[in-house]
Amino acid sequence: MPHYDAAVIGLGAMGSAAAWMLARRGLSVVGFDQFRPPHNLGSSHGDTRVIREAYYEDPSYVPLVQRAYELWDELGAATGDQLLRTTGALMVSEDDGLLVPGALASARRHGIPHEPLTAAEIRRRFPVMTPHDNLVGLFEQRAGALDIERCISAQLELAARAGAELRFDTPIGRWTPTDLDDLESPIAIETAEGMATADRLILTAGAWTASLLGKLNLPLLVSRQVMFWLRPKGDADRFAAGNLPIWMWERGPQDFGYGLPDFGHGVKVGHHFPDERVDPSSYDRTIHPSDEATIRGWLEPTLPDVSGEILRAETCLYTNTPDAHFLLDIHPKRPNIVAACPCSGHGFKFAPAIGEAIADLAIERRSRHDLHLFSFERLVGDSAADAASAAGN
Repeated sequence: MPHYDAAVIGLGAMGSAAAWMLARRGLSVVGFDQFRPPHNLGSSHGDTRVIREAYYEDPSYVPLVQRAYELWDELGAATGDQLLRTTGALMVSEDDGLLVPGALASARRHGIPHEPLTAAEIRRRFPVMTPHDNLVGLFEQRAGALDIERCISAQLELAARAGAELRFDTPIGRWTPTDLDDLESPIAIETAEGMATADRLILTAGAWTASLLGKLNLPLLVSRQVMFWLRPKGDADRFAAGNLPIWMWERGPQDFGYGLPDFGHGVKVGHHFPDERVDPSSYDRTIHPSDEATIRGWLEPTLPDVSGEILRAETCLYTNTPDAHFLLDIHPKRPNIVAACPCSGHGFKFAPAIGEAIADLAIERRSRHDLHLFSFERLVGDSAADAASAAGN
């Protein structure tokens, strides 16, 4: 039975980052994934993801995303890939909404360059946008788009270079502590190819997180999302990267849309908060007329000229916590297990910084980053934690 310093279950955005960070610190690392990342069966696909700094969700995210910027640059330099393209970002909401006031609070607290904009100023600067006069905007200069597949491939490449053993197309049967009475005993991981043990276990399985931590009864909701790429109406140059920023637009509670300019494959748009609960292993990946109707209905009063021919559409998964903040913490009863589910649709941009935080927690039992928002404590009760301490998944 092979033994490792650390085992990582799930090698998507967060798991590939964790494998890289653990291996480059000199640990022997094995990583398992039921698929072969990057792939289109989970949460990290669809060409691009937004990276933004004036974080409306909470100002405490800002140092973490600033560290991610540094690590994305390091990763791109190490692999020779262009992983991030700067476009700027425009946030639009009412002045008492969540989006613009939250982004403004983060920008002011952390000294992030930004420009407040009225609706009229938005229309003058970006004529394809049609905000009503009761809306306001915030523009931040450093935001942009990450190339998803290149980012994950680059993290896996550097993990392998550092010595990590990566096992793709390898589903996990179960994991179990080797000694139920010793809360820090090595963990046995069962796969179809046999068993392995590790002193530390890292769970970064995205939509499959709750099933791998079944005894904790985590209140995670996995939902189906649909992304569209459209050929806009009229002059295509108006929508090209360099002329149009990424954007997020809040129309009301739980009604956020987002979009990215055309990088050569159409303008990408999506609706941020649908809550259709699905099974990640068998959910409906068909694009339905109702999906198209939803996005066109959202675009009509916001960016009507984007709503041209659909070039492509794909589904993906969000794994949502009740408060929409991440899960990133040491297991409540087993200190050699770290779980990371940076989720609820806004985690990808943080991946290398999350990987670094995972390595901190796994090796040193603490992190250089403020992770108070992301605790297990807010999601599980004592009875669930006690039950989980005596068993695996």
